[in-house]
Amino acid sequence: MEDEKRIQFIRQTFDTVCSNYGQGALRFFQTAAERLPGLLDLKGDEQVLDAAAGTGLATVQFAARVPKGGVRGIDLSEGMLQKARERAHSLKLENIEFQQMDMSRLDFPENHFDVINSSFGVFFVEDMQYLMRLLASRLKPGGRLLTTHFAAGSMSPMTEMIRDRLALYDVEVPTLSWTRVQNESLNGELYSSADLVNIRHKRSQVGYFFPDANAWWDVVWWAGYRGFVQQVPEQKLEQFKAEHLAEVGQLVTDEGIWFNVELIHTVGEKPL
Repeated sequence: MEDEKRIQFIRQTFDTVCSNYGQGALRFFQTAAERLPGLLDLKGDEQVLDAAAGTGLATVQFAARVPKGGVRGIDLSEGMLQKARERAHSLKLENIEFQQMDMSRLDFPENHFDVINSSFGVFFVEDMQYLMRLLASRLKPGGRLLTTHFAAGSMSPMTEMIRDRLALYDVEVPTLSWTRVQNESLNGELYSSADLVNIRHKRSQVGYFFPDANAWWDVVWWAGYRGFVQQVPEQKLEQFKAEHLAEVGQLVTDEGIWFNVELIHTVGEKPL
Protein backbone atom coordinates (compact mmCIF):
# COMPACT_ATOMS: atom_id res chain seq x y z
CA MET A 1 0.00 0.00 0.00
CA GLU A 2 1.42 3.38 -1.02
CA ASP A 3 2.35 5.61 1.90
CA GLU A 4 -0.35 8.29 1.45
CA LYS A 5 -3.03 5.65 0.87
CA ARG A 6 -1.84 3.76 3.95
CA ILE A 7 -2.03 6.93 6.07
CA GLN A 8 -5.53 7.66 4.78
CA PHE A 9 -6.60 4.06 5.51
CA ILE A 10 -5.31 4.31 9.09
CA ARG A 11 -6.96 7.70 9.62
CA GLN A 12 -10.34 6.52 8.29
CA THR A 13 -10.24 3.29 10.27
CA PHE A 14 -9.57 5.03 13.58
CA ASP A 15 -12.04 7.81 12.87
CA THR A 16 -14.60 5.00 12.49
CA VAL A 17 -13.74 3.07 15.67
CA CYS A 18 -13.07 6.00 18.01
CA SER A 19 -16.39 5.82 19.90
CA ASN A 20 -15.66 2.40 21.46
CA TYR A 21 -11.88 2.23 21.30
CA GLY A 22 -10.22 1.02 24.52
CA GLN A 23 -13.48 -0.07 26.14
CA GLY A 24 -15.18 -3.39 26.88
CA ALA A 25 -13.37 -6.19 25.09
CA LEU A 26 -10.58 -3.72 24.28
CA ARG A 27 -10.03 -2.66 27.89
CA PHE A 28 -6.44 -3.92 27.80
CA PHE A 29 -5.53 -0.55 26.27
CA GLN A 30 -6.69 1.15 29.49
CA THR A 31 -4.80 -1.32 31.70
CA ALA A 32 -1.62 -0.84 29.67
CA ALA A 33 -1.91 2.96 29.83
CA GLU A 34 -2.28 2.95 33.61
CA ARG A 35 1.04 1.12 33.96
CA LEU A 36 3.13 3.44 31.78
CA PRO A 37 4.09 6.28 34.16
CA GLY A 38 5.35 3.72 36.66
CA LEU A 39 7.97 2.61 34.14
CA LEU A 40 9.68 6.00 34.41
CA ASP A 41 11.05 7.85 37.40
CA LEU A 42 9.08 11.05 36.88
CA LYS A 43 9.80 14.17 38.92
CA GLY A 44 6.52 15.86 38.05
CA ASP A 45 7.75 18.78 35.96
CA GLU A 46 8.55 17.01 32.68
CA GLN A 47 7.42 18.03 29.22
CA VAL A 48 5.91 14.94 27.62
CA LEU A 49 4.89 14.07 24.05
CA ASP A 50 2.41 11.25 23.50
CA ALA A 51 2.82 10.26 19.84
CA ALA A 52 -0.14 8.37 18.33
CA ALA A 53 -2.16 9.31 21.40
CA GLY A 54 -5.46 7.89 20.18
CA THR A 55 -8.25 8.59 22.65
CA GLY A 56 -5.76 9.87 25.22
CA LEU A 57 -5.65 6.83 27.50
CA ALA A 58 -1.92 7.19 28.08
CA THR A 59 -1.85 10.96 27.67
CA VAL A 60 -4.06 11.58 30.70
CA GLN A 61 -2.03 9.15 32.80
CA PHE A 62 1.12 11.17 32.14
CA ALA A 63 -0.65 14.49 32.65
CA ALA A 64 -1.76 13.38 36.12
CA ARG A 65 1.84 12.46 36.99
CA VAL A 66 3.48 15.71 35.81
CA PRO A 67 1.34 18.40 37.50
CA LYS A 68 4.14 20.98 37.14
CA GLY A 69 4.87 19.96 33.56
CA GLY A 70 2.86 19.60 30.37
CA VAL A 71 1.75 16.92 27.93
CA ARG A 72 1.10 17.14 24.20
CA GLY A 73 -0.89 14.39 22.50
CA ILE A 74 -0.82 14.00 18.73
CA ASP A 75 -2.62 11.61 16.41
CA LEU A 76 -3.63 11.21 12.77
CA SER A 77 -7.29 10.72 13.63
CA GLU A 78 -9.34 13.77 14.55
CA GLY A 79 -12.10 11.43 15.74
CA MET A 80 -9.77 9.82 18.26
CA LEU A 81 -8.48 13.21 19.37
CA GLN A 82 -11.98 14.49 20.04
CA LYS A 83 -12.51 11.58 22.43
CA ALA A 84 -9.12 12.38 24.00
CA ARG A 85 -10.14 15.99 24.60
CA GLU A 86 -13.39 14.86 26.20
CA ARG A 87 -11.44 12.48 28.44
CA ALA A 88 -9.02 15.18 29.59
CA HIS A 89 -11.90 17.61 30.22
CA SER A 90 -13.79 15.06 32.31
CA LEU A 91 -10.68 14.60 34.47
CA LYS A 92 -10.17 18.37 34.76
CA LEU A 93 -6.59 18.10 33.45
CA GLU A 94 -5.38 21.52 32.35
CA ASN A 95 -1.73 20.68 31.58
CA ILE A 96 -2.63 18.76 28.43
CA GLU A 97 -3.13 19.70 24.78
CA PHE A 98 -4.10 17.62 21.75
CA GLN A 99 -3.24 18.30 18.13
CA GLN A 100 -3.81 16.46 14.88
CA MET A 101 -0.38 15.57 13.50
CA ASP A 102 1.39 12.77 11.68
CA MET A 103 4.11 11.64 14.09
CA SER A 104 6.41 10.93 11.15
CA ARG A 105 6.18 14.66 10.29
CA LEU A 106 6.68 16.24 13.69
CA ASP A 107 6.18 19.97 13.97
CA PHE A 108 8.18 20.42 17.17
CA PRO A 109 11.71 21.77 17.69
CA GLU A 110 14.63 19.48 18.43
CA ASN A 111 15.71 18.87 22.05
CA HIS A 112 12.26 19.85 23.30
CA PHE A 113 10.74 16.99 25.37
CA ASP A 114 11.87 15.20 28.51
CA VAL A 115 9.76 12.13 27.72
CA ILE A 116 8.20 10.79 24.52
CA ASN A 117 5.69 7.96 24.75
CA SER A 118 4.27 6.00 21.83
CA SER A 119 1.91 3.14 22.64
CA PHE A 120 1.01 0.78 19.77
CA GLY A 121 2.03 3.41 17.25
CA VAL A 122 5.55 2.98 15.92
CA PHE A 123 4.76 -0.19 13.97
CA PHE A 124 2.17 1.64 11.84
CA VAL A 125 5.00 3.57 10.16
CA GLU A 126 6.73 1.83 7.26
CA ASP A 127 10.20 3.19 8.07
CA MET A 128 10.40 2.63 11.81
CA GLN A 129 14.09 3.48 12.02
CA TYR A 130 13.43 6.89 10.50
CA LEU A 131 10.59 7.48 12.96
CA MET A 132 12.70 6.49 15.96
CA ARG A 133 15.50 8.85 14.89
CA LEU A 134 12.93 11.60 14.43
CA LEU A 135 11.43 11.04 17.88
CA ALA A 136 14.87 10.85 19.47
CA SER A 137 15.82 14.19 17.88
CA ARG A 138 12.93 15.84 19.73
CA LEU A 139 14.18 14.58 23.09
CA LYS A 140 16.39 16.72 25.29
CA PRO A 141 19.77 15.15 26.11
CA GLY A 142 19.02 12.63 28.83
CA GLY A 143 15.39 12.43 27.74
CA ARG A 144 13.62 9.08 27.54
CA LEU A 145 11.60 7.34 24.84
CA LEU A 146 9.01 4.75 25.91
CA THR A 147 7.23 2.44 23.47
CA THR A 148 4.72 -0.34 23.98
CA HIS A 149 4.32 -3.14 21.46
CA PHE A 150 2.55 -6.50 21.28
CA ALA A 151 4.70 -9.54 22.03
CA ALA A 152 4.71 -12.57 19.75
CA GLY A 153 1.59 -14.68 20.20
CA SER A 154 -0.67 -11.84 21.25
CA MET A 155 -4.29 -12.27 20.14
CA SER A 156 -3.53 -15.71 18.73
CA PRO A 157 -5.07 -17.86 17.40
CA MET A 158 -7.93 -15.48 16.63
CA THR A 159 -5.81 -13.21 14.44
CA GLU A 160 -4.74 -16.12 12.26
CA MET A 161 -8.35 -17.28 12.04
CA ILE A 162 -9.68 -13.95 10.85
CA ARG A 163 -6.88 -13.45 8.35
CA ASP A 164 -7.53 -16.88 6.84
CA ARG A 165 -11.28 -16.22 6.74
CA LEU A 166 -10.79 -12.83 5.08
CA ALA A 167 -8.62 -14.47 2.42
CA LEU A 168 -11.55 -16.74 1.53
CA TYR A 169 -13.52 -13.57 0.80
CA ASP A 170 -10.69 -12.15 -1.34
CA VAL A 171 -9.68 -9.56 1.25
CA GLU A 172 -5.91 -9.33 1.57
CA VAL A 173 -4.55 -8.37 4.98
CA PRO A 174 -0.90 -7.29 4.96
CA THR A 175 1.52 -8.99 7.32
CA LEU A 176 0.77 -7.74 10.83
CA SER A 177 2.93 -4.67 11.20
CA TRP A 178 3.50 -5.18 14.91
CA THR A 179 5.34 -8.47 14.28
CA ARG A 180 8.33 -6.29 13.29
CA VAL A 181 8.74 -5.42 16.97
CA GLN A 182 7.37 -8.54 18.65
CA ASN A 183 10.34 -9.34 20.89
CA GLU A 184 13.01 -7.60 22.94
CA SER A 185 15.75 -8.13 20.37
CA LEU A 186 13.82 -6.40 17.58
CA ASN A 187 12.93 -3.50 19.86
CA GLY A 188 16.52 -3.20 21.04
CA GLU A 189 17.78 -3.02 17.47
CA LEU A 190 15.26 -0.30 16.69
CA TYR A 191 16.34 1.78 19.69
CA SER A 192 20.00 1.31 18.88
CA SER A 193 19.36 2.51 15.31
CA ALA A 194 18.32 5.85 16.87
CA ASP A 195 21.49 5.96 19.01
CA LEU A 196 19.50 5.59 22.22
CA VAL A 197 21.29 4.09 25.22
CA ASN A 198 20.51 2.37 28.53
CA ILE A 199 17.83 0.35 26.76
CA ARG A 200 15.64 -1.80 28.99
CA HIS A 201 12.54 -3.91 28.46
CA LYS A 202 9.65 -5.05 30.60
CA ARG A 203 6.95 -7.57 29.71
CA SER A 204 3.37 -7.13 30.84
CA GLN A 205 0.38 -9.49 30.52
CA VAL A 206 -2.92 -7.62 30.14
CA GLY A 207 -5.08 -10.40 28.71
CA TYR A 208 -8.32 -11.86 30.05
CA PHE A 209 -11.05 -14.39 29.32
CA PHE A 210 -13.88 -13.55 26.93
CA PRO A 211 -17.27 -15.00 27.92
CA ASP A 212 -17.93 -15.97 24.29
CA ALA A 213 -16.89 -15.35 20.69
CA ASN A 214 -18.98 -12.18 20.45
CA ALA A 215 -16.46 -10.37 22.65
CA TRP A 216 -13.76 -11.12 20.09
CA TRP A 217 -15.99 -9.59 17.41
CA ASP A 218 -15.98 -6.39 19.46
CA VAL A 219 -12.18 -6.39 19.18
CA VAL A 220 -12.44 -6.89 15.42
CA TRP A 221 -15.12 -4.25 14.93
CA TRP A 222 -13.75 -1.52 17.20
CA ALA A 223 -10.03 -1.65 16.33
CA GLY A 224 -7.70 -2.04 13.38
CA TYR A 225 -9.33 -5.06 11.71
CA ARG A 226 -12.50 -3.11 10.99
CA GLY A 227 -11.06 -1.50 7.89
CA PHE A 228 -10.36 -4.94 6.42
CA VAL A 229 -13.65 -6.55 7.48
CA GLN A 230 -15.55 -3.74 5.79
CA GLN A 231 -13.94 -4.78 2.51
CA VAL A 232 -16.10 -7.91 2.62
CA PRO A 233 -19.08 -7.28 0.28
CA GLU A 234 -21.96 -5.94 2.36
CA GLN A 235 -24.30 -8.73 1.28
CA LYS A 236 -21.79 -11.31 2.56
CA LEU A 237 -20.75 -9.63 5.81
CA GLU A 238 -23.24 -11.44 8.06
CA GLN A 239 -22.22 -14.75 6.55
CA PHE A 240 -18.56 -13.92 7.12
CA LYS A 241 -19.24 -12.95 10.73
CA ALA A 242 -21.23 -16.13 11.44
CA GLU A 243 -18.55 -18.37 9.95
CA HIS A 244 -15.72 -16.62 11.78
CA LEU A 245 -17.44 -16.59 15.18
CA ALA A 246 -18.41 -20.25 14.85
CA GLU A 247 -14.72 -21.03 14.41
CA VAL A 248 -13.65 -18.84 17.32
CA GLY A 249 -16.40 -20.34 19.47
CA GLN A 250 -14.64 -23.68 19.29
CA LEU A 251 -11.91 -22.20 21.51
CA VAL A 252 -14.22 -21.84 24.51
CA THR A 253 -13.30 -23.57 27.78
CA ASP A 254 -14.95 -23.66 31.19
CA GLU A 255 -13.33 -20.27 31.89
CA GLY A 256 -14.21 -18.76 28.53
CA ILE A 257 -11.98 -17.89 25.58
CA TRP A 258 -8.50 -16.76 26.58
CA PHE A 259 -7.54 -13.46 24.95
CA ASN A 260 -3.78 -13.35 25.18
CA VAL A 261 -2.31 -9.84 25.17
CA GLU A 262 1.32 -9.74 26.21
CA LEU A 263 3.16 -6.45 25.87
CA ILE A 264 6.77 -5.33 25.60
CA HIS A 265 7.55 -1.94 27.10
CA THR A 266 10.91 -0.54 26.04
CA VAL A 267 12.68 2.53 27.43
CA GLY A 268 15.81 4.16 26.00
CA GLU A 269 17.65 7.39 26.76
CA LYS A 270 19.16 10.06 24.55
CA PRO A 271 22.85 10.45 25.40
CA LEU A 272 23.85 13.53 27.37
